[in-house]
Amino acid sequence: MNMRIDHVMIGARRVEPVRDLLRERHGLGLVLGGRLHNGTTCWIVPFDTPDVQYIEVVVPHDEAAMERTGRRAAFMERTAAGPAFLSWVVQVDDIQQTVERISKVLGGDAGLRHGESVRADGQRLPWAETGFAAAWRQPSRPFFLEWGAWPERRARIPRELSAAAHRRTPTAFTSITVGGSDDLSDWLGDADLPVVVDRAAPDGVREVAFTVRDGEDRGGEATLRLP
Repeated sequence: MNMRIDHVMIGARRVEPVRDLLRERHGLGLVLGGRLHNGTTCWIVPFDTPDVQYIEVVVPHDEAAMERTGRRAAFMERTAAGPAFLSWVVQVDDIQQTVERISKVLGGDAGLRHGESVRADGQRLPWAETGFAAAWRQPSRPFFLEWGAWPERRARIPRELSAAAHRRTPTAFTSITVGGSDDLSDWLGDADLPVVVDRAAPDGVREVAFTVRDGEDRGGEATLRLP
């Protein structure tokens, strides 16, 4: 089964500090993703890749709706000191096989949810998801997505890159460092992903590295750390 890093999630009370940090440190821009049913609004740092990778920034717009999901308190705790990594996400091409595998790791049902990403322009992009609750409890673990509508998703890339107006365009994730994980190899199965485990660090994502291209097509690499 093919697996790759799909995106990384950052949480913040307000979008402005994250927007400023991304622009000033790394030359990255944001585009509005859309409002979610769980009371949050997402913003996207689009990558220039047919894999449609991105960084997602999640901010509250309806705390009562967040409360109903049962995750408001944890979100507010994790973002109390400023923007923070919330989770990371792995794209798979067989979500049912992934459900069966991680259910064995958990010793119970990993859960399978189908939904749609409704973008700011109204376009709907279907997905299936598993492992979210377990990843939320232990954020060194990713959750897993299988996307539909790949031609439509890829067709969005040029206009989202134009709207983001990056000074340096991100092109691919090269590594992700997580802390505090004892079972990540079981959770990921036989996936060959560029994951570094720092067992001395607190649980969760610690940093993310990705390749970038500047306006003169010169390549390089950037590492995003928070705060």
